[in-house]
Amino acid sequence: MQQSLTQYKTFYEVAKSENVSKASRILLISQPAVSKSIKKLEDSLGVKLFDRTTVGLNLTSEGKLLYEHLTTAFNHINDAELKLKTFSNINFGHIRIAASQSLVKHLLMSYISIYAREHPNIRLSVTTMHTTKCFEKLTEEKIDLAFLHKSDVNYKEIEYVPLLDIHYCFVASKEYMSYFSKVFPNNPDYFANGNILLLDKKNTTREYIDKIFESNKIIPRQIMEVNNTESMIDFAKNGVGIACVIEEFVQEELDTKQLVKIPIKFKIPKYSVGYAYNKTNISKELNDFLTVVNGGKAAENNKKKKK
Repeated sequence: MQQSLTQYKTFYEVAKSENVSKASRILLISQPAVSKSIKKLEDSLGVKLFDRTTVGLNLTSEGKLLYEHLTTAFNHINDAELKLKTFSNINFGHIRIAASQSLVKHLLMSYISIYAREHPNIRLSVTTMHTTKCFEKLTEEKIDLAFLHKSDVNYKEIEYVPLLDIHYCFVASKEYMSYFSKVFPNNPDYFANGNILLLDKKNTTREYIDKIFESNKIIPRQIMEVNNTESMIDFAKNGVGIACVIEEFVQEELDTKQLVKIPIKFKIPKYSVGYAYNKTNISKELNDFLTVVNGGKAAENNKKKKK
């Protein structure tokens, strides 16, 4: 392009307004400067772009041709600028979240549902893993956020924030209870004679329940290990045995009598569930997500769903 964009812009504004005075006000330059720019452009192109009359300017056929092309060109430029501004305002980012399968379903799902609607351009990755593994991945900065049970493990760079207290209980199906009563009519010792469903030993919940057993001198005779709570709940519902679960997470099954609570003679203290993050690895996207979590919006969302 031999001519400058400024000259084309000056010509475009004059042609659009058909008036040098109006064009000069739009361009914020003097009228003589506008006239000089038009004359220079005509000399460079070797064509006459305007017919000067006593009432103003009229485009020549060459001027009309140039104006049509410049209109298209400047429209493209305006569109490009608008798209670039829109692009710069979109906050692309990525949050890597980890949680146990049960916490994903019963806790994290609601937060993600809200956040994804408010931040549709943020990429979310959710991985299921045990609490111990979550702490390891947080320290290695391989995940940004974890929803987990409170742990005795301390990492100085990890911040744990409690969200709610949960209560463990033992549940079974009515069919299993009926079977158990028939087989052991005179010895209703569920832990001595029942099939006890527990999470595997790598899980912090299992460690917690084992300590409860030990402090109450309970030694289950038969244990079936399962690697996630949701599968354990399904096994219990299908009459496989007696499962140790979070009462708040099986409330629907208890209300509909799919499961019943097993009476126990010892007390299981409440347990904390919350989230943890690495204090040295906090992004704007993570802060926005935690705003949703700490705002309690997920709890309100759950109430509306139940209604």
